[in-house]
Parts: sequence; C-alpha cells; structure tokens
Amino acid sequence: MSVAPRGRAAWAVLAAALAALPGASGATTPVPGADPAPEALLRAADAPRRVIEEGAIHVRATVEEPGAGPVVSDLEVFVRGEDQVLCVFRRGPFAGRRILSVGSKVWLLFPDTTRPVPVSASQRLLGGASIADVARLRFAADFEATLRPEREEAGGASCYVLDLKARDRKVPYASGVLWVGAADRLPRRAVFRLRSGIDAKEVRFQRYERTARGSALRREEIVHLLPNERGMKTTLEYLGAEARTLDAALFTPEHADDPL
Repeated sequence: MSVAPRGRAAWAVLAAALAALPGASGATTPVPGADPAPEALLRAADAPRRVIEEGAIHVRATVEEPGAGPVVSDLEVFVRGEDQVLCVFRRGPFAGRRILSVGSKVWLLFPDTTRPVPVSASQRLLGGASIADVARLRFAADFEATLRPEREEAGGASCYVLDLKARDRKVPYASGVLWVGAADRLPRRAVFRLRSGIDAKEVRFQRYERTARGSALRREEIVHLLPNERGMKTTLEYLGAEARTLDAALFTPEHADDPL
C-alpha cells in the first residue's frame, strides 16, 4: 500500500485524532514581572490541545494541494486512553473509511472489506502521513527548551520564544521553535526541523475557545515546508466533543468496523 498524495486528507484525520489525545496538562498562571520557566511554558502549550479523556470528537479536515481543489472531510474521532484512536469518515470523498491507531500500530479499514490494511512505520513518514507525527508531538514530553531573551510577535500576540531540542531519537523531529503567548500562555506558532536542520512543518494555532476546562484549541493549520511538499496545507477544525465511556473492543482491528 502506498500513501498517495490525494490520500493526505485521510491522514489529516488521523492527525486530528492524535492531537486530541489526553495527557498530562499543566496550564500555568502568568506571574507579573517574571519570565516563566521553559518547562512551565511547554506544559502550558500542551494544555489547550487536550479535548476529552474518552469519547467522541467531531472534526473537519481540509487539505489543499497545488493544482487541485480542497478536499474537505467531516469525521468522528473516538479516543480512549492515551494511545487508542478510531477515526470514522462521516462525510466527504472518504465517507465510510476508518483509521485505527493503537500505540505505534495503524490500520486502514475500507467499506465492504473484512481485512484491515496495516500501515508500516516507513509509510507513516511519507507525505500527508507525516502530519500525524506533528499532531502526536507533546511539547513537554518530547522536547527540552531554552527561552530566548527577547519576545517576538506571532499570531497577533507578543510571545515568548523557545528553542526546542528533542529529548531522544524517537521524536520524529530533532528540533524546532515554539512561540507561546506572554499574556495567556497559549501556543501561537511552531516550526519543526529534521535532523539535517531543514524546516519540515509549520503549525499555526489560529483559534481558541473558553470552556469549563480552560482554553481549547478549535482551529490549526499545518503547512508543509519540505521542497517536494511546498504549497500543501492542512486545516483542522475541532467542532465539538462528547465525553462518554467506550467499549475497549472498538479499538481492535476485528471490531473497529462495528456500527457505532
């Protein structure tokens, strides 16, 4: 199985699901007159990306490529625990397809077929599949950070700027830069680089909404920067979420196609 360019819309859905996975949050309260510790800023940047601990998330993914019209998909993303995700395409050109992710394993499930298609680690690094690796990143867990002395503007806000370095070689991107709002501690922009030092992806965190759990990310753009992917962009919109208990069997290849 190959990851064709037009299949990037499918991988954008997986990216949305991985971005919504629960994890340790840690929003910080700004302290007037004091620069925060880099570790506190990383935890704060992770916090608004947590939607629910378990249940369903409604997402709209729009993929734009040079020379082609945008591909729009509406989907339902079921999450359980820290590494169980089932994406179900509800509307759009991929309606009926599903993507199951459990830990480091991924399968594709197609309508009217009974055999899940496993996706190898190397295939997940190709083209649009790499979006999932961006969304899976956790700033506090995956990176060490150094705070630059000067602030910069990003996303219309004055931001602290953090230089990132991967904690180990398991992190798909070796380094990067993160801009975090000085007033609200919300991430505004991030750039991730390969081990060669080449910029690979830029993430623009565009819109937040206040909820009972705090600020929640509602819209982000992922821009592809590698030479063979220039002009590609994926927009993820988080439309709503419903917390509820899910059957563990749903997150197995044998039962992921059961009616929901």
